[in-house]
Amino acid sequence: MSPVDPQEPTRTHRRIRTSFGVAAVIVILLVATAPSLLLQSDPPPVAVQGQTFVVPTSPVATVAQPPTDAEGVERQAISAVLADRSAAVVGNQSQTFMDTVGQRDVAFTTAQLRLVTNLITVPFKQWDYTLLNKLGASDSAAQRSREKFGPNTVTYQVGVRYRLEGFASPPVVVLRTMSFVPDGDTWKVVADTDSGRFRQPWDVDVISLVRSNDVLMLVLGNAKPSSSLKEQAGQAVRDVTTFWGTDWDKRVLVVVPRSQKQLGTLLRKDGSNYSALAAIATAERNGGSGDAPANVVWVNPAGFAKINALGRTIVLRHEILHVATGAAVPNEFPLWLEEGVAEYFGYRDSGVKQQIIASSLLADARNGRVPSKFAKTADFVPTNPRLSQAYEGSWWAARLIVQNYGEAALIRVYRTALAQSNKKTAVDVALRQELGISEAELTSLWRASIKDAA
Repeated sequence: MSPVDPQEPTRTHRRIRTSFGVAAVIVILLVATAPSLLLQSDPPPVAVQGQTFVVPTSPVATVAQPPTDAEGVERQAISAVLADRSAAVVGNQSQTFMDTVGQRDVAFTTAQLRLVTNLITVPFKQWDYTLLNKLGASDSAAQRSREKFGPNTVTYQVGVRYRLEGFASPPVVVLRTMSFVPDGDTWKVVADTDSGRFRQPWDVDVISLVRSNDVLMLVLGNAKPSSSLKEQAGQAVRDVTTFWGTDWDKRVLVVVPRSQKQLGTLLRKDGSNYSALAAIATAERNGGSGDAPANVVWVNPAGFAKINALGRTIVLRHEILHVATGAAVPNEFPLWLEEGVAEYFGYRDSGVKQQIIASSLLADARNGRVPSKFAKTADFVPTNPRLSQAYEGSWWAARLIVQNYGEAALIRVYRTALAQSNKKTAVDVALRQELGISEAELTSLWRASIKDAA
């Protein structure tokens, strides 16, 4: 690649927009829009989003008295099978894991062998199963399993609580749907699918690892990430820590699919939706208050290949800041501040001029169309034809705070706002507390600044 031109990322993305249409606005901004919007979709039918439950810290189920009811006996026996699987994963014992699998379906057995191979490859220091709710006769997954394996088949939603080596955050909880058939005095697993909002990489393809002190990268299949991705992501992690602080993992999980189509599979969407996407941070929370969200930065190999080193740095800084701040977790927090701070940090010290970063916003202003208020959550929907203006206006607001009050003030505002229980008034409260101005007053300053720059 030729030497980096500070303006090149944006020009490159404009060419991509010409080729791919409105959706490519996402690439112009070098970032992915908020996961809660970009990835709006109904969860798989068997998933229970946001369910709170307590997963035992030990994989071995313990009870004060043996259960006497039939379902209690069933649950205890199946829990023992799951405990064997847990011990097999953390103990690197693939045969023990496979001994729990019913040998009725060659494709399923093959998939389970790939799964346990991946689970042993990924550095888990905890992998615990727990039975949640038993799925009733009307559930489609339960129906399919009974039709395939017989009337004695039972299907449960199962929680998996895991921790990765090198990550200090609390355990992550993900959901699975599993079917079991009786086999003598035990049970065998005959169906096992990840059933959360997003698919789990270890269920989809063979995994290889790329590791550093700052990055754990899961490379799927024959994906060939750029040789510099690990270093760029690691530098972005360190930059985020310098900017935001040390109160996060200071390490990031990056998943590199083999193709854009596979990225769509992992995110449970049509892969063609991501033609203009370089990377996106997501988070899924299924456990209780003591559990962490599953934070992942997903790389689109096709989109990442379209941007140069500077563009990749901007993308990774933006997305990894979302991980550090918790912005990847869907909530009601005003997106203009989340995205504005991430955009500001992504472009910070990049050399890209404001005329490039905010080209659509300034063009509108020159034609008398200065926005009257900060972008709303709905303005960040990828199909919004004015998505560029939403991001650019948010960046302008964050940069304005830095210009008038300093970068530390921007961080204080963001942190104070995140700490508010009422997310709808969080920004106004934070602005008054940290800067002594209201959101309405900041809006007036912001509009005047855009007019002056146009």
